[in-house]
Amino acid sequence: MSQRDVIATTASVLSGTPDLNVIFDPAADNGRDGQFQPLSDSSLCFSIRNYLSDRFPQGLFTHQHDAIENVLAGKNSVVATRTSSGKSLIFSLPAFHTLCEEPDSTVLFLYPQKALANDQLLKLREMAAAIPCLSQAQADNPLLISRYDGSVDSLARPQIREHVQLMLTNPDMLHFSVLQYHENHWARFFRNLKLVVIDECHEYRGIFGTNVALILHRLRQICQLYGSNPTFVATSATVSEPQAHMEKLTGVPFECVESSRDGSRQGVRKMWMVNGPEHYYDFGRKLALQLADKGLTVLAFCPSRVSAERMLSRIPRKDEELDYVRVYRSGLSSTERSSIECGLRDRTVRVVFSTSALELGIDIGEIDVVVCIGLPHSMMSLWQRVGRSARGGREGTAIFIPADSPIDTYYANNPSELFAKDHEPLVLNLTNQRLLCQHYACALQEVGGREERLKFDALGSEIETIHRLRSEGKLDRDEFYRSEPHMEISIRGAGEGSYKLMEGDECVGEIDSFHLLRESCRNAIYRHGGRAFRVKDVIRGRKVVNLRVERTFNETTPFIQKKIQLRQTLQAADYSLVRLATVKIRATEFLAGLTERDRGGRVVNSWGGNQAMPPHQLPTEGTMLLLRREFWTEVLPQLQGNEAQALEACERLLYGLFPTISGPCDTQDFSSAVDRLPTGELAVFLYDAVYDGVGLTLVAYEQMTELLQKALERVSTCDCEEDCGCFSCVANPNKERPASKHDARLILETLLQVFETESPREQIVTSDWTATLEQIVSIACSTCQASVKPTDRFCPNCGTKIAAGMLEATA
Repeated sequence: MSQRDVIATTASVLSGTPDLNVIFDPAADNGRDGQFQPLSDSSLCFSIRNYLSDRFPQGLFTHQHDAIENVLAGKNSVVATRTSSGKSLIFSLPAFHTLCEEPDSTVLFLYPQKALANDQLLKLREMAAAIPCLSQAQADNPLLISRYDGSVDSLARPQIREHVQLMLTNPDMLHFSVLQYHENHWARFFRNLKLVVIDECHEYRGIFGTNVALILHRLRQICQLYGSNPTFVATSATVSEPQAHMEKLTGVPFECVESSRDGSRQGVRKMWMVNGPEHYYDFGRKLALQLADKGLTVLAFCPSRVSAERMLSRIPRKDEELDYVRVYRSGLSSTERSSIECGLRDRTVRVVFSTSALELGIDIGEIDVVVCIGLPHSMMSLWQRVGRSARGGREGTAIFIPADSPIDTYYANNPSELFAKDHEPLVLNLTNQRLLCQHYACALQEVGGREERLKFDALGSEIETIHRLRSEGKLDRDEFYRSEPHMEISIRGAGEGSYKLMEGDECVGEIDSFHLLRESCRNAIYRHGGRAFRVKDVIRGRKVVNLRVERTFNETTPFIQKKIQLRQTLQAADYSLVRLATVKIRATEFLAGLTERDRGGRVVNSWGGNQAMPPHQLPTEGTMLLLRREFWTEVLPQLQGNEAQALEACERLLYGLFPTISGPCDTQDFSSAVDRLPTGELAVFLYDAVYDGVGLTLVAYEQMTELLQKALERVSTCDCEEDCGCFSCVANPNKERPASKHDARLILETLLQVFETESPREQIVTSDWTATLEQIVSIACSTCQASVKPTDRFCPNCGTKIAAGMLEATA
């Protein structure tokens, strides 16, 4: 396939699809030629410039030159240029320059995923072997450039620690195995550290990003202890306000090379948004296979791990297996991931159904077509996915297929609004109390428990506040007394950790506790690489899921119910009929049943109860919309169903459309629920789906009127005829009882009338995060009135069991 035939071939396949509805067909991006800066203008050492002259005779792209000069001048720099703009050279070349000029120096490359580090390792070693000043050093020290992460054999680690100078790792390994043992194993490395590289920096957001920010602050403290002051360089193609984000992430000032200075060569790219004649899963799968049959390589992004597996399982198998079709997602072994990546590069794999796991810059060769089965709900995801095609000056195409959901239907009706949106701001919460206390404990242990050695200019003012409150006797938490505080932190979220998926003695993959309840509860059908397994048992103590192979096309659906416990009101606006508030809550999810259906949708089996699966509890924060009794007195006579059903229909709309008003988020970043408070009043909750929250859903407090307007527009303009609605408006595939468009409209109209015509009685309950820290210290036992810590389960004085509600009410 000629690189100039991709757009024509894709257009031909689309035009030959019967009943295709082209929703949006913008003009093609014609790409552009590169803009270069001569190598003679570069401050890179002669050996590296000589290496570059053979490979890049025109010189470096202008943005590469500018960024490299910043780094060589010792300026912390972040580069925010388009995908496929050669950002890896921006940090690789200064790293090699440093190793050439200072042979004892060390460099740290930080990647959000192990797969990215694996991808870069061989390239860096090959590049070093071609640079004269480094080739001999690498020959003398084969571990000069090494990867150090959980996949490295424990027997190889001591030698790597002793000899590595350019180390590729991830935040998890930096936290658990490097910072914790700096005195024993890493003194040489930190003493000579000159450069810290943070690739794909947009990945550091939410609870993961907040943890990484605190880890990087601790890294700077350890560097100060050893007398080093490394320069930071960060890159991303899809980061909003890159300078502000990196300054918050690291605590140091940054220079920014923005997209306006991008001089890279870009290929011609064409995009379409289309609707097919059948369910969007089926249409997306058939379209991907049709494009592959024309010789194109196709990367098809799917909404979830389950949907990606179902794409493969529902491909009709004839005389031979479709070896060129694969699934790529989290939970695969490193061998499976590597096999798929290599297959895409050599084009033996032509179709991959992937989750967001392939959005990042792993080298998978030249992708011709990106198909998004379901729209990306953040601009970061959208442009990361689009950027997988048309790399290196080639032609490429992207096809978007809206899902049957409120938000996809909203953007299908307003496609220009989607593509015109800016990248969303990245959310970090450096006042998360639990995380601050945990990282304070780690930082203190890393300086040998000696408080006078703490470096608050590196650790930040928030951790300094924790230290001050503790020193004044106003803060006493269990986190301060852990013998291994590093092991108490879950870097990427919260939960019990990963479970191994075992089929006999073979480990087929891993699954985290969040997905365990949804995909691998007892009796569920679990799919992996196109194979079906039945879950026989879940052994929590060993963190093992036992599977058996089962040949079936059936699917199982768990029914998960939620219970919300209101812990604290942070900010509230009271109206005559409703209360709008930001709140701290505890969300509990539990399995209520499991249903198995055949390919025709007929129920063939069902299991009631929780299948002995533990509930998933999440302390978090969010926005509450409380409907008072007076609201229902006014509305109830006009409802066709009951109030709970009507409010659940509104909840689905608010949840589905929330990404139109929020920062970057997907369905795992936030959640929603309708629950009845102890007062008997019903409330809708939009909340962060991460432990303790990161402030994502708090935006709904300020923008609730806009969100309600969009919800009303969606239900009012939906073209479905039945009052029970469809999946594009109020119908919920996870609810058996029908909703009502009439009732949803009535509630939304009444709410909007309140918000648009009344002025709220607004009250700020607590706006200072330190105030909450101090409040929760003075909790008294209900029996003997002795002082009790919030984390105590029993009174240390009289042994009375401490009720969670008492602690939360006191807090």
